[in-house]
Amino acid sequence: MSNSKLVLRGQYEVATIDNATGEIIDREKGHNLIVAVGKERVAKLLCKVETEGFDYIAIGTGTTAAAVGDTGLETEVDREAATLAYEADYKATFEKTFTFGTADTYAITEAAVSDSDTETGECLLNRFVFTAKNVDIDVSLYIKVTITVS
Repeated sequence: MSNSKLVLRGQYEVATIDNATGEIIDREKGHNLIVAVGKERVAKLLCKVETEGFDYIAIGTGTTAAAVGDTGLETEVDREAATLAYEADYKATFEKTFTFGTADTYAITEAAVSDSDTETGECLLNRFVFTAKNVDIDVSLYIKVTITVS
């Protein structure tokens, strides 16, 4: 009798990029928390009770630590459709580079993968908080989330 578990593990990479030169200013990597509503959605996707997957990345300025009960970002600033891919070894990736307008100046500190283009009625897969990344018209923010199924 096998004692196997299905585990979802999340990792993130966040980087700020100088728009004029394309050089990376700052990069941070870490682990992110798969939240309860995300686990529920994955289980429902497995048995086709749910058909909507995760395809957006949301960013914000909240600083409260990620918790399993999170259902949204603390202080959302933006969300955009992510580029989705499957990598070898059971990894799903979500990537997006956010750019900002002339009046936009933020210290981005949180992000999540979501199923929706709006906060209303969304389902998060994960949430993570990181060291402030200062962005504006001259600095873009790159986010990559990797979810490994093991």
